[in-house]
Amino acid sequence: MRKAALAALLALGMGQAAEAVRPSCIERDDMRTLIAVALPDAVEGLTERCSPALPADAFLPNEGKGVAARYRHEMPADPARARRAIEAATGQDLSSFASDDTVINLARTIVGQQINEHVSIRDCGTIDNIVALAAPLKAHAMVEAILLALQVAGPEQTKGLAICRPNDEGASR
Repeated sequence: MRKAALAALLALGMGQAAEAVRPSCIERDDMRTLIAVALPDAVEGLTERCSPALPADAFLPNEGKGVAARYRHEMPADPARARRAIEAATGQDLSSFASDDTVINLARTIVGQQINEHVSIRDCGTIDNIVALAAPLKAHAMVEAILLALQVAGPEQTKGLAICRPNDEGASR
């Protein structure tokens, strides 16, 4: 309960203040860190959300939690880097308000909430197939694949998760 209340408080505070200070894009290294922190929890959240809607022999109900645990082991979250990335992405200074571990837990809670709110049960079959295909990738490779997908999708499709273009990328186009 305490974690949920803290998450709601953080979301409320970020929502109110972020409009004026939230950056228009997130630097690539910060996005990489955010994806790395969220990846195991996203797989767990998808497993919880989709397992009831999938056949008993589907990938997520049988292997999802194992994949999440492997990703967590292969690429443990660095609380200090995660804090800096979250602060950069939101434009908020969290230093006076939460410990590094609390920030990590809040990020994980928010990932779960986003999955529950935005993943449609009717998409679970496709999601199951995607996770099954991606599961053999090591955590760092999966993070890079997601980072590239977000970059290709562009800001119109990423709902506030736009990756800043490198300074030299626009010059050659």
